Amino acid sequence: MVNAAIPLRPLHLRILFPYILTLSKTDPRRINAPPDITGSKEIDLELYTYIALLVRDFINPWYRLVTNDEDLSTEIVNILTHVIQELQKRCRDVVDWSELILISAPNLLTLHYRDYRQVKERLYTGHAGGAHSIEDLFHGMQPHFALQSNAAHEAEYLRVLTDHILERVLKPSDYGSDGVRHLVREIIAHMVLASIVESLSDPYTIHLIICKLLVGFDPLVDALEATGMFSDPYEDQQKHSGPPSPVLTHLQSALKEAQMTDLAKGTKESTVPVSVPDRIAETDDLARQLQRLQEKRRLQGDESVEAELEEEGIEGTPQKRRHFSFGYITLQVVLAPFRAFWVYIMAALTHSQERYHQLTQHKQRTRRIRLVEPVMQFLRVAFLVEHRVVLEWMWQMVSMFIWPLLRMFGVGVLVDKFLEQTILHFLSEDHLVFYLQLGRDLLWSNGIFIQRAEPTTPLEEEQMRIRAERLLLVSLPASVRMTLFDTNDLKKLENHMHEVLEPLQNKYINKHLMYLLVDLVASRLIPELLEKNHTSNL
Repeated sequence: MVNAAIPLRPLHLRILFPYILTLSKTDPRRINAPPDITGSKEIDLELYTYIALLVRDFINPWYRLVTNDEDLSTEIVNILTHVIQELQKRCRDVVDWSELILISAPNLLTLHYRDYRQVKERLYTGHAGGAHSIEDLFHGMQPHFALQSNAAHEAEYLRVLTDHILERVLKPSDYGSDGVRHLVREIIAHMVLASIVESLSDPYTIHLIICKLLVGFDPLVDALEATGMFSDPYEDQQKHSGPPSPVLTHLQSALKEAQMTDLAKGTKESTVPVSVPDRIAETDDLARQLQRLQEKRRLQGDESVEAELEEEGIEGTPQKRRHFSFGYITLQVVLAPFRAFWVYIMAALTHSQERYHQLTQHKQRTRRIRLVEPVMQFLRVAFLVEHRVVLEWMWQMVSMFIWPLLRMFGVGVLVDKFLEQTILHFLSEDHLVFYLQLGRDLLWSNGIFIQRAEPTTPLEEEQMRIRAERLLLVSLPASVRMTLFDTNDLKKLENHMHEVLEPLQNKYINKHLMYLLVDLVASRLIPELLEKNHTSNL
């Protein structure tokens, strides 16, 4: 049993750099190791943890059977590190994140929502085109090569896409080696991209992400459930899934009996008769659950995914993610011109004339306007504003008369600047660390890769859906809920919120959205993919 008082060595050091642990604590090779990837220690720690998990789960199981040589692991780490550095340069110098997040992504989401609801209306009508399921009808509206009838198309599409990306980010010598190129391609295509698409397409994962992002509203939801303003999630689940199983019914009745039984009458026999075979089956079931739980804890103790501090007596506290602050973003927008003016003055006085000309010739990539309109259009479609006559009339009046006047007086420019600063805030270092940790928790839940973990039960999926909908509901101010849904009844509001999230409840349909997003991000990272000679090969 692992002593909890002694922290484990960081996972990436134990798997990727075991030789470092044999060096003296004062050795410069140990102090400066491992080499930097991005220039941020926190981000590098998460990236090395990802690489260590990939090597642990997909390289070592078969490579250790052949040899104990560390050369292959070292070479894989060097190649993946180079790929990450090249992608980082493109993320910094090529991608216009304001356009990607505020324009392109909302347009894709709007298209997804509209097509799903249109398909739902056409199903089982004369306009369905002979399709017998909502999946087939949706695929007819949004055909994608990766989602053809043959499942092999999905893996082949990711391989071809990854191969074209590696052509631009790998060293020519590495890309020219068939063995290296194929190995790295399989790691990225099968273990990274395929797992991300499979995970993020699952409605359970979408609901889990919502719950993690809105964890600050958990006490409010718990209070509403405790007071009975929200119905019991178990009752909601039974409405959707039918009558419960006999075992679940017996467990619930036994739990209620235990809660109602007086401790002084502990010797009183239970009033629920249970046969001997049922007791034996329940005992075996509990024993298997206990065995699986012990195995999980043993694996977590052996190879903890969390990169902890080394046994060097160094105390540290993890950085907390900065919460969104309206005042902070507004202050950044107001001070941005003064900060730019100060930079130019200092450059003119302290730098060379050539450096001054470089600064004055610099142009901001995101000189876009009307950044708020794609987001507002998506919200209009998602919340079914066009189905509410009064709200739709108000929306049209604001968009046609009030908003153009506000833009004439400079309000639109301030809103665009505010949104750009908001994107920079959500792409800051601490937020990127949080996103990487969230992705790691999704792909390696409890230290086990998602494809090897036990599947979630329908009860767990339904409870997560209800929890996500309630968190989204309470996160909206009461005035906004009243304006959007014209009611304060929590039961009716839950039904409305279910309608908002309904287009994300089908895994196969979500895959269409995910592959469109993958194509979008890949085209922004590697603009060369849009060239004719590359497009013809995809």
